Amino acid sequence: MKNRQKQGFTLIEILVVIAVIAIISSVVMSYVFSATVRGRDSRRKQNVDQIVKAVGLFFNENGFLPRNETGWCTYISNTTGGYGPAFQSDLQPYMKTMQFDPTKKGMVGDYLYKNVDNAGGRFVVCANLEIATGNSFDYGTCIGGTTYNYCVTQ
Repeated sequence: MKNRQKQGFTLIEILVVIAVIAIISSVVMSYVFSATVRGRDSRRKQNVDQIVKAVGLFFNENGFLPRNETGWCTYISNTTGGYGPAFQSDLQPYMKTMQFDPTKKGMVGDYLYKNVDNAGGRFVVCANLEIATGNSFDYGTCIGGTTYNYCVTQ
């Protein structure tokens, strides 16, 4: 009789291959997720910079900040109190399309604008980054107790 040669794989071999594939796919997925988060954070920083430039242009042309009241603040996409649309309307000539947080538009944690010194042109625009920068700014007295981890002051 001829020796029968073994055909196929053993259960252990199949399990080892599945485990290796699972490990590789989890590493790849973590890199993809991390890149997505970094991309959203980069977009947030660019959006804040655009808003800061538009507010600066508004101030240079008008001599006061949008909404014309020191201490005034709002979530930029806030539609419930009417302040977000008013702020957006003020900046319309300087910014064709208002930028909003990619994941928090209309929600707590959206971009925050605060008029710090109307006559002096001092203001703050803040965002919440998903990858914290280590700096935090508490503007909770302004709106809803939210702490922001990325703010640009002018």
